[in-house]
Amino acid sequence: MPSINTNVAAIKARMNLDKVQREMDTSIARLSSGKRITRAADDAAGMAIAGRMESQIRGLNMSIRNAKDGQSLVDTQEGALQEVSAILQRMRELAVQSKAGIGSADDRVYLDLEMDQLVDEIQAVGDNTKFNDTKVFALTVTAADFKFYSDIDVAGNAITATAFKMSVTALGSHTITGGIYGISHGGVEIISISAALQVISSIDKAIASVAGMRANLGAISNRFDHVIDNLTNVVANTESSKSRVEDADFAVETTQLTRNTVLQQAATSMVAQANAQKNSILALIQG
Repeated sequence: MPSINTNVAAIKARMNLDKVQREMDTSIARLSSGKRITRAADDAAGMAIAGRMESQIRGLNMSIRNAKDGQSLVDTQEGALQEVSAILQRMRELAVQSKAGIGSADDRVYLDLEMDQLVDEIQAVGDNTKFNDTKVFALTVTAADFKFYSDIDVAGNAITATAFKMSVTALGSHTITGGIYGISHGGVEIISISAALQVISSIDKAIASVAGMRANLGAISNRFDHVIDNLTNVVANTESSKSRVEDADFAVETTQLTRNTVLQQAATSMVAQANAQKNSILALIQG
């Protein structure tokens, strides 16, 4: 039935035009942002899932940074102990030279002067070695612990690095009974052969103690490597999963945009055609 008040064809054509326009707007938003989900209405469940994944990824990345910082602290400790080990080796060398019996009493005094400086330097290493303005060796004979939490879970398992007291008299007492008491200031020094022999024995204990501490720190540093590698792997796979949820597939979206562009042009043409059809009613009036 010809009717002028209600243009049903034009209404349907406009409805399809509006629908195609919305789809085009969605495709343009996805292509311009690179995201499949640009608002919650695009995929409510997917947005919630992607949000949880984003939280996990950020937490994991911070855990990686924490692990690297912990590794740096441990490496700072081990580097200081490496220097202490070198100092102890030189102290032992001086003690061996003193006990040889070839040098004079004055020669032993000269050797003892260097020994005193080396003793002070070991103490200085313990007092002044810091990481991020934090002393990495204990201030008292009682050892302290650094605890690092770098696991995926919030609590996780702590990685513990011990901050031993670093001084000549404390060395050796952590893992081996006794210390280098014979070469502390005011005590027995290497100005005699018997004293030098006693000092050599004490230094050997200290060297073994430092070696044990360095081995422990090296093992912790290696553990941090595995922690970092594992967390990095989890981040990569979580990022991949998150990408599948929220990132736009450009092949699909460009195809959809091309389709909607054609449909938009067709719908616009049909709206014009539907409006033009009503002109035929005028022929009835004129006739």
